[in-house]
Amino acid sequence: RGSGKTENLRSVFRSTSAEIKSGLLELEENTGPTKFFDFLPISLGYVKDFHLKLHLFTLPTNSLYESVRSVILKGVDGFIYVADARVEAMADNVDGLAATRRMLTEEGYNVAEMPRVIQYNKFDLQDIVPYDVLRQELNPGGVPDHKAVATQGLGTMETLQSMAKLVLKKISP
Repeated sequence: RGSGKTENLRSVFRSTSAEIKSGLLELEENTGPTKFFDFLPISLGYVKDFHLKLHLFTLPTNSLYESVRSVILKGVDGFIYVADARVEAMADNVDGLAATRRMLTEEGYNVAEMPRVIQYNKFDLQDIVPYDVLRQELNPGGVPDHKAVATQGLGTMETLQSMAKLVLKKISP
């Protein structure tokens, strides 16, 4: 089981009105359960003459998909790191966040200046890491962060709203 990236997009899709969403695309590898990637486009409407759109992608973590990751990361305006709050996943969270930062840096991004949000998913399960420990280990810089239960739609829209606000703030003159 992963951290819940796909379930987050499903939750956002379910919570979004029909007029602003185009559809959720989930591409799976033929040979197993590993996700290739997911994509959810959302229209925020027009501001002046600009059509604002969010293109939400999940980032494939399998090393076989490095070229796909590179394409997905072109032109990215921000990232949400979805962490699995279970104790057994903590080491993977630390490694995954470091790998994400490394990939973004390799693509030429200054991660410290990039809009980013952290979500601690699966807060409904037993044996989770306390919230303050998750924040200390995964969010020492104090970026916006949220508890979530993506399977129940809790915290997913709040996470997305935090990211949208950060991106809009960055691109506004």
